[in-house]
Amino acid sequence: MYRTVSQLDAAGSTLAATQPQLCTQFSLPESSVQGRPIRALRLRAGGGDSRRGVLMVGGTHARELMNPDLLIELAVDLVASYRTGNDVVLGNRTWPAADIKLILETLDLYLLPCVNPDGRHYVMTVDGLWRKNRRDNPGTACDGVDLNRNADLLWGITEGQTSCAPCSDVYCGPSVFSEPETRNVQHLLGSHGIECFADVHSYSELVLHPWGHAPTQTNDPTKRFTILPTTACQPITDPSYAEYMMPRDLMRFEAVGDRMVQAIADVRGRAYTREFGLGLYPTTGTLSDYAYARHIAEGAQNKTYGFTVETGPWQGSVAESFHPANPEPIKREAESGLLALLQQSICAIELIGWRLLDRDTEVLALRRIRDELGGTEEGRSWIALFEQLQAPLITIVLGNPELAGRAARILTAAGAQVGSDGAILAPETASEALQFVDVLAGHGREELRPDLQVVRERLGAFAGLSTAEIVRSLMEQGPAHASVPGRPEV
Repeated sequence: MYRTVSQLDAAGSTLAATQPQLCTQFSLPESSVQGRPIRALRLRAGGGDSRRGVLMVGGTHARELMNPDLLIELAVDLVASYRTGNDVVLGNRTWPAADIKLILETLDLYLLPCVNPDGRHYVMTVDGLWRKNRRDNPGTACDGVDLNRNADLLWGITEGQTSCAPCSDVYCGPSVFSEPETRNVQHLLGSHGIECFADVHSYSELVLHPWGHAPTQTNDPTKRFTILPTTACQPITDPSYAEYMMPRDLMRFEAVGDRMVQAIADVRGRAYTREFGLGLYPTTGTLSDYAYARHIAEGAQNKTYGFTVETGPWQGSVAESFHPANPEPIKREAESGLLALLQQSICAIELIGWRLLDRDTEVLALRRIRDELGGTEEGRSWIALFEQLQAPLITIVLGNPELAGRAARILTAAGAQVGSDGAILAPETASEALQFVDVLAGHGREELRPDLQVVRERLGAFAGLSTAEIVRSLMEQGPAHASVPGRPEV
């Protein structure tokens, strides 16, 4: 029922050998503790540099057997849909082939199906509930390090479910990144422009995001783990400590996480919960929190939004919950959630700019405006609205040469205005943008039209205004009548 380590590798090898234009299999720099090679896949279609990277990993904890299989099957479904033009059907949720095509032609997707091959082999041959890797811990009768406590984010701080005791199931290891398996994940994050990361675990039906070591707050940026006083193998000493997160980052975690939850529910109605990692239990040294923390600890690192997905419910026993007799429905719904994460990793402005204009001047200018909007709750509401609209509309635009040309002209004009001090939005440019929104409303799904109407109403008031005036208006007044996630209808 569940693939062995050799079968996982063979499935990846077969996919890469039969579809080399879409899939590449490669060995990571370090073998496992017991010398097994650890292999990953890269999926992409077409050319282009500076593509966003997304990394998904599974099998970090050995006993969570279904998730490595899930990632292999996700790869197969993506490639098959792209080659045949068929939709991906997951229970009651259908992912159109056009969406799959856009994902593969826009993103570089890296899959590490089995982080911990030694542990998986041990689970399938000796101990079905083994969690850690197979490191020998000198001076003890106990083996193994919890790979999801070994990363460089407050490593060794024994908050909640983290321990310095080698016999503990949540042993953090003898030093930060002491294990070759976690160093491989570190390598992937640092080498491939990864902007979104998902570590797929079992069980609990959760979508988790940072932070896991302390409550999250958005008001005091001086509260950073980089300057938090800590002592190795002791918990955080300040019980009132809360970790800072930029408001726009929290908004993105919430919006993307909620779309993942909805995509999962669409398959067969299972209600996953999005919450902070702390909501499950306090931890340190986790891979998903580390992925996000890198840009804070090291300014040169790109920002990576890190998620953890806990697949499947309690099934009546620990063993059945970690490796259920019938994992297929759980894998289908989890795959739908991961496809939503991939879809939300696409940026429409970047995609149109680089695909249609072959330059990034306008893209970078508009990205700066987007960052500025993130400074207020009202501005963040506009960002959330645009992200909600972009995924279903971008396929329409890129699939229609006339619409694509109009989008490119509008983007050029908008980027030029942003980049020019004192420029105002010309009435003819505003008129073309309004007409474009009307056309999109005619081509798009009916449920998107109210939100497009909100965009149209605001655009109509911007003709003759400067960039600064437009941005100030958006930051002061949000889309009051739009169905932005997390804000009630009014």
